[in-house]
Amino acid sequence: MFEKLSRREVWRYLGYKGSEPDETVCQLVEETIEMVENAAVPRQVSRRVTCKIQPDNRLFLGSLEVTSQSLAKHLRDCNEVILFAATLGSGIDRLLQRYNRLQVSRAAVLQAVSAAAVEEWCDQCQKQLGDGLEEGLYLRPRFSPGYGDLPLAFQRPLLESLEAGKRIGIELTDTLLMTPTKSVSAIIGITSDKKSCTVHHCAACAKTDCPFRKV
Repeated sequence: MFEKLSRREVWRYLGYKGSEPDETVCQLVEETIEMVENAAVPRQVSRRVTCKIQPDNRLFLGSLEVTSQSLAKHLRDCNEVILFAATLGSGIDRLLQRYNRLQVSRAAVLQAVSAAAVEEWCDQCQKQLGDGLEEGLYLRPRFSPGYGDLPLAFQRPLLESLEAGKRIGIELTDTLLMTPTKSVSAIIGITSDKKSCTVHHCAACAKTDCPFRKV
């Protein structure tokens, strides 16, 4: 399921910057990857809509409206976008709850592996979406609520427009956290400019103080 899951990404989430963990940690990572693969029920939902950007950085994404300078810049020259949400399912949360009680070291590795796994699942979904586009169109990197100045509160109308609760089981808490926790919501620009579609996730994110940011 996650055959392309990068061990280095897992190590990065565990705090190993530019170094490799010892054999014991590597073995724990491999065991945990198998656990996540067995517990995960990956699902996704998407919808292709029009994109109109006003000079004042108001964006109209289908029936949704939001103001964000960083998203407007990211979607420059995009006439359409894909509204997107994905999750690994509630089985991962149950694993995390169990090992938070039983084995804190395993729980930390579970957090790292499942964080890398949900990104890998989103990458697989985005590749499929890109392969389904008309010739000459490409997908820009995902841009999620909370990046740059795009309000985290935009998650609610975004997920509602996708019927993500009914279709793939993603709900929002009062504090705008998604459940299941290993879930992602995003806007993906559609463009004819292939050169604008190669930015890595960290490079696309304005949160420069993130401890997991790649150098």
